[in-house]
Amino acid sequence: MKERMPIGFMFKQINTIYEKEFNNRLRKLGITSSQCAVLDYLFNSSIEEVTQKDIEKALNLKNPTVTGILKRLEENGFILIVPSNKDKRCKNVYLAEKAYDIQRKMDMERKKLDKMLTLGMNKKEVAALEKMLARVLYNVEEP
Repeated sequence: MKERMPIGFMFKQINTIYEKEFNNRLRKLGITSSQCAVLDYLFNSSIEEVTQKDIEKALNLKNPTVTGILKRLEENGFILIVPSNKDKRCKNVYLAEKAYDIQRKMDMERKKLDKMLTLGMNKKEVAALEKMLARVLYNVEEP
């Protein structure tokens, strides 16, 4: 009898393969999956003045990681980092036009990968998977 693979290990394997494939697809846009996550946050944020701290909290990343991602995004012209008018110690992060230029392509690549992940599943199964994954994410998120 085949031994059952631990769930956490399956998540890790799926993530490793997904991230590798996503990075390969995003390379032609000049970004990485980590940079894409930051851009997505900025595209979808309802906060008018997003700071690095906001990004760290939303993406559950540490300061040095976000600092590096923002530095590369700024160097490549995808974002602008501007000192805050309210608090000079803080810097606000804004999307540059170049980010909007690749937004549709980023979404398209993500949708292609989602199709790959759910190959052979019907709509009902995909909906059930999404519900279960949302539950798993809720279970592991910090309060």
